[in-house]
Parts: sequence; structure tokens; C-alpha cells
Amino acid sequence: MSLFLSRLTLNPSNAGARRDLSTPYELHRTLMRGVDGRSDGGRLLFRLEPEPGPGGPLVLVQTQVLPDWSQLLQNQYLLRLEGPKGFDLHVSSGQVLRFRLLANPVKKIDGRRIPLIRDVRRHEHEKTYWDWLYRRAALAGFEVLDATDVQTRFASRRGGDDTKRAIPHFGVRFDGLLRVVDEEGVYDAVCRGIGPAKAFGFGLLSLAPA
Repeated sequence: MSLFLSRLTLNPSNAGARRDLSTPYELHRTLMRGVDGRSDGGRLLFRLEPEPGPGGPLVLVQTQVLPDWSQLLQNQYLLRLEGPKGFDLHVSSGQVLRFRLLANPVKKIDGRRIPLIRDVRRHEHEKTYWDWLYRRAALAGFEVLDATDVQTRFASRRGGDDTKRAIPHFGVRFDGLLRVVDEEGVYDAVCRGIGPAKAFGFGLLSLAPA
């Protein structure tokens, strides 16, 4: 199955783009228009990149159907569009690749998702977001060889309604090297994403040659 990657440079002068940048759930809703909001169109994953695009914030979007961003270009929501570019993922066992993942590492306690905010192990029984990453990597068919971490925090109101309580989000951007252990597992992880809160810009696993 083919996947499609798009690089969208948002126009900071556009009111809708500014709203979406401050409320990632609204950004997700806007991006879903590019696939007609179709749940049967496959999972849409996106990530606000730390490196800006030419003149504005850069959003990387992965879809399982060919998206149509023409409406976003017409209303000047975008400054620049690269793609969509189709690709077929081919990996082999033992292959070493560069990766990027903006994750929402959490654990469940009494049905609630609690963020794993520790970056170092202080006590043997305490779990950290590194433990989360290694466990998720094993489930996704790869092992992490080396990685750096950058923490991020933001609050978002679902639906952009200022009367609703702001939902805090904790994330970690991992950049590093991985080794493929299970080809099908890695393919599934790229297609489906890793971890929760994908509608808030988490979970997209990006791979590149090492």
C-alpha cells in the first residue's frame, strides 16, 4: 500500500492558520478536509516540525489516500506546498535507519493516562519516557540504537471552544537511529503511528536512510 507525504508551510498571517497552530486538534480537523474527512481513507498523521518552512511553520502530513490541498492554497492558509509525494515503504531486517518521532508517552493508572515526564531513572521501579520508547519500539519491530530527546508541553481546547477546560499535553521528540527487527511491524508502525493523541499531532514515525 502506498503512502503520501506532504510538507505544508502555513501562512502566519492567516487567521485560520494561527488558530490551528495554537490548537492542534483544530489543525487536525483542517487537514482532514484534504481527504474529505473520510475515516475510510486511512489514518492521517501529522507533526509540526521544529525546523520552519520557507516563511512560516512547517507541518509534515502523512496520509493513506491522495490528499487534495487546493482549498488551503486558495484561501492563503498555506505559503508553500511540497507534495503530496507517494512512496512505498521498503525495509529489511537488520537495516539501520534514521528516525524522528514526536510521541505522547503515557501510562494508564485507574483508566487515566498519566504522562511519563522523567528523562532519567531515579529509582528502579520508576518508569521514564525512555522505557516507554524502548517498549513501544519492541512492539513496533525495531530497536533504538541511539536517540536524542526534546520535551514539549502545550495546552489545547478540543474544538477550539474557549469555554472548555484546556487539555494539557506532554510530548517528547525523539531523533536518532533504529535497527529493523521485524519488517511487518515497522511497516505497521509507520502506517498507524505510535502511541496516543494522534489527533493532537503525535505518533508519526518518520524514517530516512542512515
